[in-house]
Amino acid sequence: MPVAAGTSTVDTDPEAEKEQTMRGLLILAAVALLLVGGLVVFVAIDSGMEPVAAPVEPEPAAPPVKRGSRPVPHYPPMARRPQLPDRAREEKIATAGADASEQQILELGKEFHDKWYEDRRRLGEERHRQMEKLWFGGRRPRGSAKSIARLEELLREFPDTNRAGCAAYELGQHYMRLRNLPLNKRREKAEHYWRLVGERYRDTICEFNEPAAAMSQLALVNWVYRYTDPARARRLLEDIIKNDQGQTDHLGQPLPDLARRMLEVIK
Repeated sequence: MPVAAGTSTVDTDPEAEKEQTMRGLLILAAVALLLVGGLVVFVAIDSGMEPVAAPVEPEPAAPPVKRGSRPVPHYPPMARRPQLPDRAREEKIATAGADASEQQILELGKEFHDKWYEDRRRLGEERHRQMEKLWFGGRRPRGSAKSIARLEELLREFPDTNRAGCAAYELGQHYMRLRNLPLNKRREKAEHYWRLVGERYRDTICEFNEPAAAMSQLALVNWVYRYTDPARARRLLEDIIKNDQGQTDHLGQPLPDLARRMLEVIK
């Protein structure tokens, strides 16, 4: 059969075309199977390795805080502090009072006991009781104007007694704690009374055989001279170390040991 110019013919084999079609369908089916199988394996593995967590209870909501206020902190209960020796001794002194028995006075120290009874013999029981009321009314609280007034009255009314030296020592402590005075004035007043003890009441013995003169020297160093005159402070401490062997404070601590510790701080 004649063929028109510009055209061509290709012979096709129906069997070959059918085979190619079948081959393509098989390839597509294999790819589909691979995709579906991989998805199933992934889901199986993914679901098998996922840990199952226990349900978590939500934290309790914090109580609402008022504007301008702060939450109150809660601390564990503190262990009860044992009673300190100085507090026990303070209580023993307070218990004795102006009408103390001889046994009570003896418990406050043998040397103090002798001085206390010497004052009572000289003054008589009634005057002595008046003096002791001023003493016990003026010892505490420290830094109180009423306490200061009572001890200053004791010094005026009973200047030549052992108790007057104790009162002068305590007045120094009171004035150092009198907050309505500026610091320099407090130091001046305290220095006056502590120096008075050393000048006039060197033999005074207070409760628990505490020597008022040496205690006044320590107070002068601690509260006044370590700040205003360190060289003088060192001389006073060296004097205590040399001359007050065997003397103790009201807690039983040796005064030379206290002076040595203070001397190390001032150097």
